[in-house]
Amino acid sequence: MSSPNPSTRRAAPPERPLLGALLRLANQIMGQELVRWLAASGHADIQPAHCAAIQALWTRPEGARLTELAQAARVTKQSMGALVDHLCRVGHAERVEDPDDRRASRVRLTARGRAFTKEVRAFVRGVEANWTRRVGARRIRDLQETLAAIVLESAETP
Repeated sequence: MSSPNPSTRRAAPPERPLLGALLRLANQIMGQELVRWLAASGHADIQPAHCAAIQALWTRPEGARLTELAQAARVTKQSMGALVDHLCRVGHAERVEDPDDRRASRVRLTARGRAFTKEVRAFVRGVEANWTRRVGARRIRDLQETLAAIVLESAETP
């Protein structure tokens, strides 16, 4: 019996990236869009990494301690401290006395930070609308619901 001719063998289809890789790649695409928008919109003093702090502060108008922000963003306290220091320097955030513990401080968005957050959220909604046009509303809605379920389940599980 002869061996098969190598020129007639079919190549195996490329393996699909794992879910984690796809999530990372999609996040990188969003990050690239954000970088372009930041430069074009006059917000060159903000980098995508700062959005971890801004997003956590958006949901806490009364402010939050640095440790809470770090936990929400899943970064170290030192990393969050550097992000917050920058945001305070450029006027998007401020440190205020914590009313529950005068020895501690809270970080909160300034008026400039809240205005920026509204702008960046509108930009992201535009990117999502573009993705919806490209792949379909149902697929985007299913993706959002699935990711929200994963995130909520992960938050509830220690």
